[in-house]
Amino acid sequence: MQWVAMITMLIDHIGIVWFPDSPIWRIVGRIAFPVYTYLIAVGLSRTRSVPKYLLRLALLAVISQAPFALLFDTYTINVIGTFFVSAAAVYGMERWKDNPLGYAFPIAAAVLLEAVAFDYGAYGLLLLLIFRYTTRHVTLLSHFGLNIIYVLLFQAPLQVFSILPTLVVAYAPSALAKASYRAPSWLWRSFYPAHLIVLYILAITLFRP
Repeated sequence: MQWVAMITMLIDHIGIVWFPDSPIWRIVGRIAFPVYTYLIAVGLSRTRSVPKYLLRLALLAVISQAPFALLFDTYTINVIGTFFVSAAAVYGMERWKDNPLGYAFPIAAAVLLEAVAFDYGAYGLLLLLIFRYTTRHVTLLSHFGLNIIYVLLFQAPLQVFSILPTLVVAYAPSALAKASYRAPSWLWRSFYPAHLIVLYILAITLFRP
């Protein structure tokens, strides 16, 4: 799934920069975010140290912010920042699972993600919660409902295509695990900032429309 996430994200970003009027690039790109979000949910379960996992996400978010802002000409916080805030909220809630105040973590995170304009905003947090705490039909229906709300709020009809990888996550997770070929860890961790830097260099030197 790591390869799927990286390749579809690259296709999406190429489409944004060079082919903004061609929807096929964005449709393929809708696969990337749910896959990345699912892998964050899996990572939270499998990591030996959640604090170290969160630290890696925070560092990647900081490293990626400048090339992200330059490439897309935006002040929005990049998606790794969204994953960091969302994963930290899940960690805080689970650490305080016996205390009702634990629910303050995802609520505060949702407010922060929307107020500071993180990429995908509270949608990213809600999708992570869906993958973390639901299975099968509930996973699929929850993501479908979330997409409907997103489409209505942001007039983004292409977001409906993001349900496609969730079909696999919901109904064939074991087959997915068996068929999954992991990318080298150095490539997986560096791909997001690295591809932004490469695309930005290409955009300003060769191919900017």
